[in-house]
Amino acid sequence: MTDLIIKSLRGGESELSSEEQKIFNEWLSHPGNERLYLRAAGVWSVARMKVSSSEEPDEKSAWNRISPIIDGRRRKGSRIFSAVAACVAAIIVAGLSWYVIYDLNIESRRSGMLFSSVAGKTFVRLSDGSEVWLRDGSRVDCLEDFGRRTRTVGLAGEAFFDVAGDRSRPFRINVSGLGIEVLGTSFGVEEVSDGVVVNLVEGTVRLIPGYLSGDDFQDSAHGEKVLTSGETAYYKTSDGTISISREDTEYRSLWAQDRLRFIDDDIADVCRKLSVWYDVDISVSENTDIGAKLSFTVTDEPLEVILSLIRRACPDIGYRYLEDGSVQIY
Repeated sequence: MTDLIIKSLRGGESELSSEEQKIFNEWLSHPGNERLYLRAAGVWSVARMKVSSSEEPDEKSAWNRISPIIDGRRRKGSRIFSAVAACVAAIIVAGLSWYVIYDLNIESRRSGMLFSSVAGKTFVRLSDGSEVWLRDGSRVDCLEDFGRRTRTVGLAGEAFFDVAGDRSRPFRINVSGLGIEVLGTSFGVEEVSDGVVVNLVEGTVRLIPGYLSGDDFQDSAHGEKVLTSGETAYYKTSDGTISISREDTEYRSLWAQDRLRFIDDDIADVCRKLSVWYDVDISVSENTDIGAKLSFTVTDEPLEVILSLIRRACPDIGYRYLEDGSVQIY
């Protein structure tokens, strides 16, 4: 059974022969086994995402070392899941799963606080009630007295802000020399190689190029810009210029939502949004039947679980992981 589980986790139905698939389906039909398999698939997904592309993990060997634990035992369910966890421990290279999103690292720095995302995305609620989603590898810092007199934070990386309204104390962000000032709104900020992208979902923000430090947020020689709902601004650090365009701002901010809901969406649109949610490139082959309509909600489930459920809902659709870590739907 462990061999069939390995094959199913690695490549789905395409890895199993018709006879193997029949055996696997029979095991899956036993009470509790499907739920167990989905949990195991989630742990396995973490391993696939975290293993370096240059390393070839010996999955079979890892299973062989732990298979005696599960063979011939009555409590197969819990032991199989323990085996999967042990196998993952043997092949994982770096760290933590995407779906453990609330792993928050807080440390003192210059009489202030630093919040950093150590894996996946991290949620931070500041003392003024403002909420911040930090993407993997990003950080936001503020003084210990944040919210008492002023509300100013520094950002490195990418974050989505849902700012609590307070007209007497504007919320201010300093990122790569760009000052951002708001009263209460929802928007995303991302550092890119040559500048900053500000993606405004709702409200109004004031952009001040050439900002360095302090709380005055005075206009610079380049001139400030005002961004309104549905607009995206690109700040170029080399010359301090800001260009504004209208884009699908809600789509760009999907990754920061606490749930992702689909109602009668086709497979192409589902994959487009899942790509943003999981930060994984998911492509759909040209010959894939996209006529099926899907309705479901994603919260903290691993990508492997969602792909497995889509495959069960649409038997004619399959998926595979490519060498670069992306996923192809076929």
